[in-house]
Amino acid sequence: MKDHQLENYNLRTLMIEYAYFCAVGTLNVLIFFAMYSLTYSIAGEIEYRAASAWSVSYLLSSIISHSMHRWFTFRSISPYGRSLALTMAVYTILLIISTFSQAILADRMGFDHLAVWALNTAAFGFLSFIALRFIAFPMSDGTISVRERMEIAKLGRRS
Repeated sequence: MKDHQLENYNLRTLMIEYAYFCAVGTLNVLIFFAMYSLTYSIAGEIEYRAASAWSVSYLLSSIISHSMHRWFTFRSISPYGRSLALTMAVYTILLIISTFSQAILADRMGFDHLAVWALNTAAFGFLSFIALRFIAFPMSDGTISVRERMEIAKLGRRS
């Protein structure tokens, strides 16, 4: 990001990005929920059924989420490999905590697994946003519009 862009980055800009994060996150959550439902239904009678379905679905949807947030939320030009590694590090930490929560609340305490899924999704959403914005997609790496990124991709295919 150019120096003047860094200087103009403020709470309003952060909130606009959070709105994009929520919009993109809605699609990510739908994908995550579909994977969770499918995994939960085929998990059978294993002891930690909800926690297992949560962790598998969370991991797979995290990879999809990284790409979507890279393109649409943060419009980041961070190096792909580095941003993916950092995103997965953030998501792994949150995965451990949220899977433990899913196991305790749904599998051990008997709360409805879908209610616990919704609680975990909401609770860890804002934490994900803050960590991704400042760790995986730092403002100092700069941004690119979706249109510019698509033009670059088209040029790459023509080469």
